[in-house]
Amino acid sequence: MWESLQSNVFSIWVSGGPLMIALAILSLVIYGTILQVLLYLRELRQLRQNTDQWAHWIQRPDEGKGLIGDMIRYTQNDLKDKSDLVLRFEVLKHKILRPLDRQLRFGSVIITAAPLLGLLGTVIGMLATFLGLSISYGGNTLDLVASGISEALITTQTGLILAIPAMFFLLQARSQRRRLNHFLVELEARTLRHFEAEGGEV
Repeated sequence: MWESLQSNVFSIWVSGGPLMIALAILSLVIYGTILQVLLYLRELRQLRQNTDQWAHWIQRPDEGKGLIGDMIRYTQNDLKDKSDLVLRFEVLKHKILRPLDRQLRFGSVIITAAPLLGLLGTVIGMLATFLGLSISYGGNTLDLVASGISEALITTQTGLILAIPAMFFLLQARSQRRRLNHFLVELEARTLRHFEAEGGEV
């Protein structure tokens, strides 16, 4: 059964024409990028801790634990004034969000390329089909038409199959990116309020 499935998959893949190789390479790039994004977000999962807990650490930075504790200590140690605090949060946002934004932009581009590459395969397949239809003699006319139609359909289907799940993962990653940004904004606002309540210089 497994050998039969492998044989069917291989035959379908071959019938898609040379663009299937490009689609295979593109699929590795797409899902490699998605894997990088997911691993990066996994490293930042500590930022989903209880709000009351890290809000308490703002009052007592020395008690902070993990990544949030390090962030709180970085933004509060040896502060000169309010502008210094704001600058530190800008650096923090840049360091955390920029790598994610870069991967998301790259992911959007290559995911969009998948159905377009499939569409190119469709055009090539239809040209082969019209070539087969234009041949009114010989025994290979039907073969050319069938080969062209097969190539036209398989490349389009493969491009869509690659792009649709990847787009879903990308939307999930963007949602988590918005939550990360919301966390950083809230952390900054609470830290500023604490700084001003402690009599910090504006």
